Amino acid sequence: MISQLKISLKFFAGFAFVLAMMGLASCDKSSLDVTSEDYFTLGAMDSLHRNGGCGRGSCFEFVYPISIKFADGTTAEVSSNENMRETIRTWKEANSDATERPTLVFPLEVLASDGTVTSVASEDEFKTLLATCPPQGRGKGKGRGRGHKPGDNGQTCFKLNFPVTVQLPDSTTATAADKAALHTILHTWKKNNPTSRVRPSLVFPISVTLTDGTTQSVASKEALATLKESCGN
Repeated sequence: MISQLKISLKFFAGFAFVLAMMGLASCDKSSLDVTSEDYFTLGAMDSLHRNGGCGRGSCFEFVYPISIKFADGTTAEVSSNENMRETIRTWKEANSDATERPTLVFPLEVLASDGTVTSVASEDEFKTLLATCPPQGRGKGKGRGRGHKPGDNGQTCFKLNFPVTVQLPDSTTATAADKAALHTILHTWKKNNPTSRVRPSLVFPISVTLTDGTTQSVASKEALATLKESCGN
């Protein structure tokens, strides 16, 4: 009787183990199915922000909207950090075999933590601009990403709200109602002053939208630098 009981217990334990492993395998497969798009999206967000020196722990913030280009040659305009994430994930769902990450489309505008705004015409121009950043803010330093998980770097600090007023290096000012108007102001200044090393800057106060959706007024370039620093870690 005792011997039969031992056999029954061993059989039950073995059967339970098999069921548990089947369940685990099922969960693992489900996780992989769910996270393949997520993992691609997180990696793409990290890559776009690192290459642009933008977002958490970097020198700049993208001035939205910006455009990104996918491996199949299509482009998409994104209006915010969250919209960028949604757009990349949707594209990956429709292109499940794709592995090449999207890239930035130029020209685009960026805002530095000192309040200067720059229109960047090409990837080479961006590399030159990034060289002006401290090493920890370039997005590609040796310690970049240490202790961070995928997706940590692909986060915006804030989104600049329009309208904004821009002070040009000759002390004149111009108001931009939207991103297109800002691009025109910056592009025209650069075209007319190709040797100028002084960048246009925003006139404070400015309004920004934080990642939690709240709007905040930033009173000075010192306050802007503090805001960038607060979300850099």
